[in-house]
Amino acid sequence: MKLPAAWLIPVCGVLAASHASAWEKYGIHSAYPAAISVQINPSQITNQQLAAIKDAGFEYVRFGTRPPVSDKPQDFSELLERLRKAQLKPIITLFGGATVWMQPKRMMSTTMTPLDAADNFSRFALTTLNQYADPNILWELWNEPDNPTFLKPGMLQTGLVPAIQKICAALEQQKGGARKNIFGFGFAKLPNLQPKIPDDKLLAISLQNCLSGVSVHPYRKIPETLADDASKSRELLHKYGKGELPMIASEWGYSNFTAARDQGGQAQLVLREYLSTVFAGIPLVNIYQWQDTGPDRAAREQNYGLTDSSGQVKLALPALKHLLGKLKDTQLAGSEKVGEAYQLVLNSQPGASAKRSVHVVWSSAARPGGGFSIQRNKGQRCVISEFYPQQGDRPCPQGAASVDLNAGPSPMAVTLYE
Repeated sequence: MKLPAAWLIPVCGVLAASHASAWEKYGIHSAYPAAISVQINPSQITNQQLAAIKDAGFEYVRFGTRPPVSDKPQDFSELLERLRKAQLKPIITLFGGATVWMQPKRMMSTTMTPLDAADNFSRFALTTLNQYADPNILWELWNEPDNPTFLKPGMLQTGLVPAIQKICAALEQQKGGARKNIFGFGFAKLPNLQPKIPDDKLLAISLQNCLSGVSVHPYRKIPETLADDASKSRELLHKYGKGELPMIASEWGYSNFTAARDQGGQAQLVLREYLSTVFAGIPLVNIYQWQDTGPDRAAREQNYGLTDSSGQVKLALPALKHLLGKLKDTQLAGSEKVGEAYQLVLNSQPGASAKRSVHVVWSSAARPGGGFSIQRNKGQRCVISEFYPQQGDRPCPQGAASVDLNAGPSPMAVTLYE
């Protein structure tokens, strides 16, 4: 059944804040309806790769750092200068590992208590936060505290919570300097936190003090299910009187390892990942990741990249680049879900040179299902865009009062120019 665009649900409440300027006070700046980032390896990224990342349409890059094993901390000054020249903004994650916090070699002969670990991490985090004054940096504290790979469950209450309390207290005393835009904590399971892990206390003490917002890692088989989880997560923020704070997706991607999908399947999911982020009213998504970490096609963790391990472009990258090009300088104006079919309507941001509306349609189903009928004025310039398997634009049928599109797993768009 074709549904007229007039049936679109107008954006209101939280979704209205998806306009980029609404999030600027939290440090999120974007030319798109949702800011776009990609994960990099800071020790291996080249200037040529940074130029390719910028050319693809990305605005941010994310990387992490942890307390040093030696007494010499990492220095990212040179990398940050390279990012500035490439016109890319950094998202820096401060985290630890399975043992929570690395113990300096000179202390290896002693046993580190949870409070010692809290002191160690809070000193590391505050030193790093104060070392770099660039207001364009988005900071993230920790990485998946609800995942035992990154934090032993017993250490959350006795280690991480005291560390965050120390960090927030120290930042509170530093008022008067440049604001730090800090997000926490890269939750892997929000809003479905484990009852045995007091993550809510972690949220309570940080939201009331020093966080600019919450970060999540919404890995999932079906990207469109993000909207329901985002709504439930906002209810949790409202519980602490902080429902206005942004929630960013600081890590999310799809691997094209052999047992799951090919490059084409990855391309479709990455496109839907970005569109689902916009649909859910989330102001920033970081795609994991820029480059494959190895050549083994059977290994899940090695195949998340938008380029392969040799640097060759995979199918998802040109598809995403074409989509971002169509959505640049737009903001969310309306959204609709009918069964498994979705539509976004995006209008030009204030000050944009070309006044237009962009209708993007797609489906969470494997085959094309429901359709949308997009009304147009006679004589109005109209372009239909495809993103995968080919990237291209073609004129809309002449003389037609509407453009009919079937929603399928490969998104399509209609752009109407004023």
